[in-house]
Amino acid sequence: MNASMLNDRVRLSQPIKTRKPSGGWVDSWTEPKPVHARIEYLGARTYTAALAEQTGCRVRATIRRRAVVHGWRALVHGQPFKVKTVEPHANRDFLVLMLETSDGNG
Repeated sequence: MNASMLNDRVRLSQPIKTRKPSGGWVDSWTEPKPVHARIEYLGARTYTAALAEQTGCRVRATIRRRAVVHGWRALVHGQPFKVKTVEPHANRDFLVLMLETSDGNG
């Protein structure tokens, strides 16, 4: 893989906790940072669980090596995905992110 294959953009955000003036904690996300990536859509599914229809989509994103951990959020073409796994690529200069989205019903 060479750098010219990274022709898509992904925006990565990490979760942060901030303290409100009342003393409570608020979960939010950092400002998304743009990253060049190669996006591959692996598939989508629709299934029924607990009498409700649920959907999900899986995406593989290959990016240049950087600090990324599971649980972060990735915006792909404006749609939020959760980083499920971070795997090394055959080329040590890249990482493979497995991204997943769901409709939130379960």
